[in-house]
Amino acid sequence: MKKHTIIYSFFSLFIGLMLLGCDADEKNPIDVTMNKVSDLFVDVDEEDIKEEITGTIKESTNKKHIDEALEVFHTIDATDEDEEKLVSALHLAILNAQLQLVEREIAKDEAHIDDQVDEELEPYEPDEDDIVLKNNQLKNKQSFLDFMEIAGENGKDNEIEIRVVKDEGEKGVLIYDLQSRYDERADQSWIDVYPDMSYYSTATDDTQDVFNNAPQQCNYIEKDEMDGFYKIYECRTHWDYPLLPDVAGDEA
Repeated sequence: MKKHTIIYSFFSLFIGLMLLGCDADEKNPIDVTMNKVSDLFVDVDEEDIKEEITGTIKESTNKKHIDEALEVFHTIDATDEDEEKLVSALHLAILNAQLQLVEREIAKDEAHIDDQVDEELEPYEPDEDDIVLKNNQLKNKQSFLDFMEIAGENGKDNEIEIRVVKDEGEKGVLIYDLQSRYDERADQSWIDVYPDMSYYSTATDDTQDVFNNAPQQCNYIEKDEMDGFYKIYECRTHWDYPLLPDVAGDEA
């Protein structure tokens, strides 16, 4: 009988320890969040987080880790003022981790852009008839002026086309294929413009030129005497767009 009692007592103790272990697994959400948040940063413990000192996130920290911490954080139900202060500190630490992760990704993107800039662009070899702006000189300028006089609304019943090539130095070249159109039934004329960015790097541009994003339909080309530019007018994205500067031609 005594032997059975000992076995029963031992079994009860074992079951109790198991239940205690289960209870231990069901930790307070604040404690779980604290562990997960601490793991996001280098050499950060609970006291640091309470003092709102978080430092730098680990190299291994990623969005998944932050999302896991945030998921547990949202289960916290603060019951007193001390817990509310701790919850606020935890929230601030998670926000800090998110901000650092975004800054890290931006830095990586900028480094990638720098690598793209360092890559040598494929050179473009202009055709003999191309209108080329290079070193402040316009090759085949007269051909451009002839096109301007009769293209789009300036003329009718024509289907002429030209290619404009703008040499931008280390950035490469911008290419515009311009074709004059005329619809006899509607008695309307316009100029189709097809930008080609294949030989140009936008990596160092401060802003994106929306004119170059897609084909344009414009009405006519005219010289702006005040600005000193040949502009193309009434386009899909611009009322006027400076196509070429009025510089010397190679025929001069």
